[in-house]
Amino acid sequence: MEIDLTIPEPYAPLLDDSIRRIVEKSGRSSGKTTSNDEWIIMKTMESKYNNVWYCRAEKSDIRSSIFNGFISTVQSLQLSMFYRPSLNPMEITCTRTGAKIYFGAINGKTKDDLTATKGFTPQYKTLIAFILDEANEVKYSTHVKAAETTANKFLLPNGKMIFAYNPPPNRTHWAHIYFGNMIANGATEIYATWEDIYELLKPSTIEDILDMKANDYRHYQYWYLGQMVSLEGLVLYTFKRERNIISLEAFKRRANFNGYQPIYVIYGVDSGVVKDATAVCAWAVMPDGDLVKLSTFYHEPRKNGDEPLPNSQQVNLIFNWYNDLYAKMAAMGVVMPTAYNEVWVFDSAVVTQDLMFEWERKTMFNCKAVEKKNIERDIKRLQNGYFNGFLKILDWEDNQPSFTEIETFAYDEENKIPEGQADHTIDADKYATAHYYYEYMAS
Repeated sequence: MEIDLTIPEPYAPLLDDSIRRIVEKSGRSSGKTTSNDEWIIMKTMESKYNNVWYCRAEKSDIRSSIFNGFISTVQSLQLSMFYRPSLNPMEITCTRTGAKIYFGAINGKTKDDLTATKGFTPQYKTLIAFILDEANEVKYSTHVKAAETTANKFLLPNGKMIFAYNPPPNRTHWAHIYFGNMIANGATEIYATWEDIYELLKPSTIEDILDMKANDYRHYQYWYLGQMVSLEGLVLYTFKRERNIISLEAFKRRANFNGYQPIYVIYGVDSGVVKDATAVCAWAVMPDGDLVKLSTFYHEPRKNGDEPLPNSQQVNLIFNWYNDLYAKMAAMGVVMPTAYNEVWVFDSAVVTQDLMFEWERKTMFNCKAVEKKNIERDIKRLQNGYFNGFLKILDWEDNQPSFTEIETFAYDEENKIPEGQADHTIDADKYATAHYYYEYMAS
């Protein structure tokens, strides 16, 4: 059976059976994932022994990224009848040959915890490929090495190790050293940009890329060319008022005449330490799939020289803000969901957990602690959300604390985030969007 593959020329090494180790070091929209998916399809359709181990850093990232992405690639090639997905265990079987694509996470709990991938064994004890997507998001190089060691035991003579990643801007990041040494020791490097797959991109995507190239070339170099450039400047540089703000009047009009009503509300909560601020951001899941930030609670004791409030008093302030939000929404004709269709997502730090327990006691609302925080991944999720226009903020005074932080939170000259910057609403946004991606969408 012939398959109409569209693997771009820079990815030709995927088709060379003599090449065993590949490092795909490119920027966004450069065809890495789709090319890998199509090569997997080709190989799994050939033999039952051509099993694939497809990995990301964290288990929570798998379904929303490589698992769903692979299914989309299969659908685009009109081959759905040959692939059967399973969520438990998370794998996809090629029904034509019986070959399996296993999806896994490689991060250990600590640098020296190498047990995450130790027990993996594919059927027939054979692999045609071990693929690590977004490899730079792995915590430590030791976790990559542990997964490699396991995969090597099963790799067929014509099998491949493939590592795909977007180069981090920080030159001291472990990925630059690890994969740089891998290339120096004989691994094949694949570098591509969006221009190499121009014909495969949607016109709207090309328009966005060219807009960034014209108006923000430094970030274009990093985002789309995969270059290590200084990103001194705003962290959430993809936030644009013309794209990511929805006016109060437009929101009310759509709510009253087009049925644009919240389906579900996710409250991200970041609790202050000593005199830091406590922030709560209310994100509504809307019928078109967008997340709209309705309101921001922000209490900052040090602004007025006040002493920090005990959790019981903070809970009362948040509860008053919550009731006030409901009243304001009702006055605009917006029907907020019941508590059954809400969730409160708190930081897992001890001080915030204390606030969560106090909040639970008062309200009996559904509360959860966010797990597996990763600064680089969490920031990237917000950057992507604003860039794609998926995240929007209601333009009124209630969200002013969020606007202030988004438009002032910045990297330093070493591409690091300095201590002491106000990022409490941004942290709350991380927790809310993490729940949306990894729990709400996965349920």
